[in-house]
Amino acid sequence: MARPLSPEKRLALLQSAVNAVADLGVLASTASIARGAGVAEGTLFTYFETKENLLQALYLHLKQGLADTMTPDYPREADYQERARHVFQRYVDWGLSHGTERTALARLTASGLILEATRLQGMEAFADVAGMIQQAIDDGVFIDAPLGLLSSVIEDIAGRTIEYVERFPAEAERHRELGFRMVWAAVKA
Repeated sequence: MARPLSPEKRLALLQSAVNAVADLGVLASTASIARGAGVAEGTLFTYFETKENLLQALYLHLKQGLADTMTPDYPREADYQERARHVFQRYVDWGLSHGTERTALARLTASGLILEATRLQGMEAFADVAGMIQQAIDDGVFIDAPLGLLSSVIEDIAGRTIEYVERFPAEAERHRELGFRMVWAAVKA
């Protein structure tokens, strides 16, 4: 009978993959990922049948980490502006404290290797946020644009805000507020 898989080894492989993809992109070798986790390459394939499976699992792992930062005290009853502010500021918080993860997620997203089914599964953790954006569109508060486009605009402005906060930490609060004001101006009808 096969031994049960270790959640700790799986997590070590995913964390090693985060580092490798952040450094080298999706061309990072499975051997280097396994080595970074302190396991044999064959062990990696015990947990993830193929490199493609590993990349899909890594994408979901990163999206869940982001959701865990954004959604715990999401203000469901607040107005649209306060909910959007919460989402934006939590995204910035995550990006500032998880630079390697943010880089890895950006590289995975840009790679073209993440399957549509994986992208959709990754969005499940953000159901409240997606629902808020769609309701704001339906209510005429946000511009009538595809949900994915609005989400991308918010993420892009948050990414630039993160960069400015990192470069000019003495003005962090000002840049965070300016970033949110730009988001609000970009999405409101």
